[in-house]
Amino acid sequence: MAFSVGILYSVQKFLRFVSQTPLKSTEFSTTFHRFGATSSSLLLEVAERCNWIKLDFEGNINISESGQKILIQASMRDALRVQLMDIIDEYRPSWSYLIHKGRKEAFQYFPSNVKQCFKEAELTDSYDHTVIEWWDILALIARGKQQDSQLEIGRAGEELSLEYERNRTGKNPVWQSIESNLSGFDILSCISSTDPAPLRIEVKATTTSSDSFTFYLTRNEWNVAETSQYYQFHLWFLGKEPELFIIDKSDISSHIPLNQGCGIWKNVKITLDINTIKSKTKRGISPFQ
Repeated sequence: MAFSVGILYSVQKFLRFVSQTPLKSTEFSTTFHRFGATSSSLLLEVAERCNWIKLDFEGNINISESGQKILIQASMRDALRVQLMDIIDEYRPSWSYLIHKGRKEAFQYFPSNVKQCFKEAELTDSYDHTVIEWWDILALIARGKQQDSQLEIGRAGEELSLEYERNRTGKNPVWQSIESNLSGFDILSCISSTDPAPLRIEVKATTTSSDSFTFYLTRNEWNVAETSQYYQFHLWFLGKEPELFIIDKSDISSHIPLNQGCGIWKNVKITLDINTIKSKTKRGISPFQ
């Protein structure tokens, strides 16, 4: 697979050139043995396969709608992000199937030239909303899905919890679910501004207005909760004015099933009455404050 920063930047340069200088593919190959950092033949192959250009019956090079999307980006970095999404969608490299596990989980298996592309696109460390959205869309593509409304709701809750914890402690929490979905929690915070002891937080969110709150818990999440000294659940009712209820792990334990006989539980659906939730926590107030 032709995957390098040099090739992708060369494609950007090529698309700008073609937008100003109409020509045929044969003329391009004859005139330019190399274009930018790559051979003209490889550049044409990648650009056509990723549907950034289209050739008509006479061999004229036309920039496609996908190619135009690259050209209208505000910067080379943003254009690179669009290219990475397209090229992964088209080539489906073996490592792309790890992306849904989280960017840190997947990144360690990326080839060095691929890592360089992601670093150039500034996709490896930032928690910027556009970066998180980019990774979520890519994870859906890698899994063959088009949209996941529940994921969007979950991310909205996580962003609110990040802001809440930042305001509560004066420190920047770690958005763990972005880095890995194998950790068993979504956010790594601390007890307080003066107590750095780790606080693991699992975030659940809903847009449904009702007298109950339903969420699903995995065996891995509960295993981590049981073995963590401090572990909370942030339950978000998302609406015009989002409401947060904070539940300690001890208040969830009575709802966890048991492994019996040959049965081993993997996921559990928990539905809490709103009055039960209110009795367990003060709205938006951490029990550690």
